[in-house]
Amino acid sequence: MSAVDVSQTTAAGDRLVDPFESGFAGQSTDSQNRWSALQAFEVSRIVESRVRVSNRSAKFSSEETEMRLTSLRETIISASDPATMMDRVLAGAMVLVPSADGAVIGLCTNNDSLVFAAASGKLVASVGSELPLDNSLSGVAITTGITQRCQYAPGDERVDVPRAAELGILSLLCVPLTRGTERVGVLVLASGKASAFDARDQLSLAGLTHFVSSVIGAAMELDQCVTELVGPHSVTTGAFGQGHLQGSTSTAEVRSNFVASVVCPEAALNSATRDRIERTLTGDGFSIVFQPIFSLLTGRVVGSEVLSRFEDWPQREPDYWFAEAASVGLGSALELLAIERALAMLPDMPEPLRMGINAGPATFGSSELLALLSASTPSRIIVELTEHVGIEDYPGLRRASKALRGIGCRVALDDTGTGFASLSLLLEVAPELIKLDREMTRDIDSDPVRRALARALVAFGKEVGAEVVAEGIETAAELAVLIGLGIGYGQGFHLARPGSLDDLIVLFERDGLALSR
Repeated sequence: MSAVDVSQTTAAGDRLVDPFESGFAGQSTDSQNRWSALQAFEVSRIVESRVRVSNRSAKFSSEETEMRLTSLRETIISASDPATMMDRVLAGAMVLVPSADGAVIGLCTNNDSLVFAAASGKLVASVGSELPLDNSLSGVAITTGITQRCQYAPGDERVDVPRAAELGILSLLCVPLTRGTERVGVLVLASGKASAFDARDQLSLAGLTHFVSSVIGAAMELDQCVTELVGPHSVTTGAFGQGHLQGSTSTAEVRSNFVASVVCPEAALNSATRDRIERTLTGDGFSIVFQPIFSLLTGRVVGSEVLSRFEDWPQREPDYWFAEAASVGLGSALELLAIERALAMLPDMPEPLRMGINAGPATFGSSELLALLSASTPSRIIVELTEHVGIEDYPGLRRASKALRGIGCRVALDDTGTGFASLSLLLEVAPELIKLDREMTRDIDSDPVRRALARALVAFGKEVGAEVVAEGIETAAELAVLIGLGIGYGQGFHLARPGSLDDLIVLFERDGLALSR
């Protein structure tokens, strides 16, 4: 393509310019020789493959370690809290017996009374109150070991009538909870209506007595074990005493991770994920590579998308690392670190090449990104918006795009063509660059539907002054079709694999040498 300014006014009111303005106008080359030379260079570079696997790990300070372990201990306490299990039992009981409008679990004390430890529905205000076993239906259930049913509380001598009246109860089901010969407590379902429960309700709950007793008893024993490990604690205040998991020693860390993996596997996994991401954020666990972008008209390198390569265990694709970072609240932090590393290399990147950086929606609109770019050379930077699914703040993205253009950056929409969301973003963001997703590029030479969509995007781009970049070009046949469709730029393994900055410089210089003949 020529270097003529293709500035146009879009519906959004932004002035767009050629995103890869390069100053190469008026020069030409033999395309077949050009691509042959490029592929020869690629083969030589691939043969000299470099596999760098590093297990670097950053050491955390004792304060940082203690903070991480405190968070893990809080998770263990929360997961092992008997109240959590009791709430689940109450919720399940209310579903099992839908005529109940309140439920409570009372635990036996040493004083021949019950303490209401958990409640739901109309009985929720009773938590913390006591009920004597004598002269109560709950006491009868515990003493006899048989589920008791009351159809009309005011006329039942087994019931604590004043207490029932105070709580607005007319019908009751009381299920005794025992473990062997040990009294655990009682599960009570109540209703403000007379005769709310029938024999089937009584039988259903009676059949679950052993199970409910076991899970509540086990939860209480687990809580006692956790108390031994972390010391006396408060779930609400996060205060800890002294126990086997206290401190920031390696032994405490190993024990904490073990207990968490048993009590709350998901939390343990999240903790391990967070540790792994934090090591990357504080160490040298990843590197930056450059994916060259070519003009499909001249065959020249016009820019590069910078990509992250993670060297820590486990060895996985970069997308997984960023997704994991986002799952533990560190997605933007990792993206910003990768961008900062890339921008540090921009001064050594040959002019007039442009650098493309990736940013998810949260990072795209952040003040931290704007500050990083402002301190660099914004006119040489293209910000690619990734992750289109689940975006709700379209006005925020429009404001972010305007702010990025205000400092001289170009905006690109990544992975276009993979769904309605990305097509909607075309209208909202009005990017200077539309990046055709690799899923659309793959087999485009044999798929008329893919060709039709690509042709439509090219036409759309011409209307609004945006260029199309085809990603994931892996065959000569795909390349030929893309050129025929009028797509201006492309990247992919068929053209050049991601490499170091030195590789990009060599490719750029060979590009110049090839075109000078």
